[in-house]
Amino acid sequence: MNKRIIALLLLASFAFTACTQQPAESSASDTSADTTETSETTETTTEETTEATTVETTAMTTVPFEPVPQPEDAVVPEGYHFVWGDEFDGEELSNMWTRESHPSHWVNNELQVYDMSEEYSYVSDGNLIIQPSKVVDDDGNVTYYSGRVNSYGHFVCQYGRIEARIKTPEGVGFLPAFWMLPITGQWPVGGEIDIMEIVGGMENKTHGTIHYGNPHDQNQGSITADVDLSADYHIYAVDWEPGKITFLLDGEPFYETSYWYSSPLTGYVADYPAPFNKPFYIIFNVAVGGDWPGDPTEDTHFDERAQMRVDWVRVYQRDAYDENVTCPEAKD
Repeated sequence: MNKRIIALLLLASFAFTACTQQPAESSASDTSADTTETSETTETTTEETTEATTVETTAMTTVPFEPVPQPEDAVVPEGYHFVWGDEFDGEELSNMWTRESHPSHWVNNELQVYDMSEEYSYVSDGNLIIQPSKVVDDDGNVTYYSGRVNSYGHFVCQYGRIEARIKTPEGVGFLPAFWMLPITGQWPVGGEIDIMEIVGGMENKTHGTIHYGNPHDQNQGSITADVDLSADYHIYAVDWEPGKITFLLDGEPFYETSYWYSSPLTGYVADYPAPFNKPFYIIFNVAVGGDWPGDPTEDTHFDERAQMRVDWVRVYQRDAYDENVTCPEAKD
């Protein structure tokens, strides 16, 4: 086991020990494709470009959680093996997930309050359900609530096929998201992988995005389906490899990107494929309002049509990953 893997093992163990029972308020920045959020904080560490096998990576990422059996209906991509998943078949959200709490306008001018109550994130009928809500008080003041859950301190992964079967909300003003953030690093230099984001009112279009760099930059692709994606379940996935990140809808790739960087600032050294060469954790949430989707309208319903329903999430990895890759000379 090389020095880099040992260092990451120690780092991951510290994060799991210190943060398992706490929401990731200080570690996550909820961002979207049209965000204006920036960070002036830069890192000063040096990351070596080395070859890491899945055996080593999986050892690093699976220490904190108990292995789960491969689902009988799992469609394992060729050349991959099953690592972890959650079928949401229990009566309550498992301890692999942490509910988050954040005020309205926390990021991106979003209107919702992320509340840790089970009213806004819970398990029912074999699904994780994120339920936005609109509350009007006696004076007519409106407060929006929603749920956001993450696997920080419980499950992280470095590379792999990460996918979830999801039924998304219907209605203007919603922004459902299935995405990932790193266990270390300030946004945006630490990186972000947005596996699925759908802007309410355009329910036939899903986006795949990576955020990176300092100053902030992003690469984004999208696909316009010939169906209303909110009308049924679909499988949203990312195939994350050193030097290549591919986004898929129902098993079909729709966007691939290979160009990114950590920071062009003098004195900062982080070799490609940084920042996408370290463990990331998984997030599910539904935002309400904000810079990208805009505000809900009178026709936006906050009943079952507002729900994000996650049937399952699954992670697969290849037997080996070679990080000796070269960054393209120009952006895709």
